[in-house]
Amino acid sequence: MTVVLKRPLYRRPEEIARRAIGSLLEFGIKAYGAAAMVSVGLSDAETAGGKSYDAVNAVPNLTERYREAKYVVDHRQEIERAIDYVHDNAPDPNQLETAARQSSETLGRITTTYSEVNRAWGDLISIRPHNVMQNLPQAKEHFDRAWAAKPNLDSIGRLADQVQEVTPFLRQLNALDIDFPRLYGNLLSVLDNFASDEIGATLGVMAAALAVTYALGTGAGFWGRRGRPGFVAATLQRLGARLFRGWYIRNLEYALGRNFYAVARDRIQRDIVADPARTLDPEALEELEQYFKSRNTDTPIRPSARPAVPEPIE
Repeated sequence: MTVVLKRPLYRRPEEIARRAIGSLLEFGIKAYGAAAMVSVGLSDAETAGGKSYDAVNAVPNLTERYREAKYVVDHRQEIERAIDYVHDNAPDPNQLETAARQSSETLGRITTTYSEVNRAWGDLISIRPHNVMQNLPQAKEHFDRAWAAKPNLDSIGRLADQVQEVTPFLRQLNALDIDFPRLYGNLLSVLDNFASDEIGATLGVMAAALAVTYALGTGAGFWGRRGRPGFVAATLQRLGARLFRGWYIRNLEYALGRNFYAVARDRIQRDIVADPARTLDPEALEELEQYFKSRNTDTPIRPSARPAVPEPIE
């Protein structure tokens, strides 16, 4: 009697290791693909090459983004206080713009006056008997420009008042010890990645990362399971065969697919040729015997060229 080797899975450690390695590779590669997509979405790069670099280096890039997000969480109370303080104490935008313009003009006049006075003083101290007629007019011209550019006392007073008003505001913000560029950096990067000028590169790199990792992960799973369906698909298939048994019997080739059906048919044929009594049910074996009895006994039955012992199931 032919013995078909059907060792249970727990007695095949090499098969368990193969499945475990394949599953871990598949999950790891696809998870890395998802991380690469997120990394591209949070990337601060502006070119497709830079975004691709962040996709490949998804782990360090996301680690840095995690640290920055953690900074926001750890400083949420300080941030809330800063927002409240700015909302309550920030100057009116129009007044701030006017004050900035006036301050710029006043500081410009002060700078010009200081510069012209220095030039006039330089002309005066460099006067010699041979250049008196040249340096005195130049010194007078510089003094005239300095006098014309001098700011009036009201401008200086307004500048001093504005400094007194802004200084406590800036001091209070500085006391909060908040890194505002770091706070808004990630948000600005995300908005910039999906702006009209970068959204094509961003989505393209994300799609490429997903496609490559999905293909590699599927290939790893295919190797680990030797092409068999995954756990969920196999479970659903077994359930379908149990609930719709009649349909599967009538449409087995369609249900399994032509290639898989051909393999199953070949295996069943080998089992029948090797040992019909072991392979077939008693009723089916009896029908087979009746079939051969009904044939012309004078016609010899050619032995099968197939091997008598089926290959072990691995």
